[in-house]
Amino acid sequence: MKILIIHGPNLPFLGKIPVTTGTRLTLDKINTNLRRQARELGVELKIYQLYSEEKIIKTVARSRHEINGIVLAPGALAHNCPVLVELITILKIPFVEVHLSEMPDSTVAYEQSQLQKLALKKIIAPGWEAYRQGLLALIQFLNPQRNN
Repeated sequence: MKILIIHGPNLPFLGKIPVTTGTRLTLDKINTNLRRQARELGVELKIYQLYSEEKIIKTVARSRHEINGIVLAPGALAHNCPVLVELITILKIPFVEVHLSEMPDSTVAYEQSQLQKLALKKIIAPGWEAYRQGLLALIQFLNPQRNN
């Protein structure tokens, strides 16, 4: 099973924002945790951090034949992403939408997301926890017999 992880804009600056624990979680730490979790679950990941809807669309389109699903953290792009909504509708790729609660505007992006009607699950949580929940939810959907 291969899963595409897409980090949206501004997530490289995550380390500038203290999470509720007071530690500085960075995108590198999230990626390290994702890779560790994936290894434990026997899942392969492709991880990208992209700043525009266009680059996200190109990445999803190019990867469509080799992935089983997507964990997408669209950030502020969730407000207005009609081309991405259309692509996911056409390709019918299962995905989980995650929002990091410590990011500015995350609650608004979560509530007003244009992707929510297509997502298997929509999660808002602090940093790594959002991705952990998203990855596990997607794996459970793709392989319901598997115990996470």
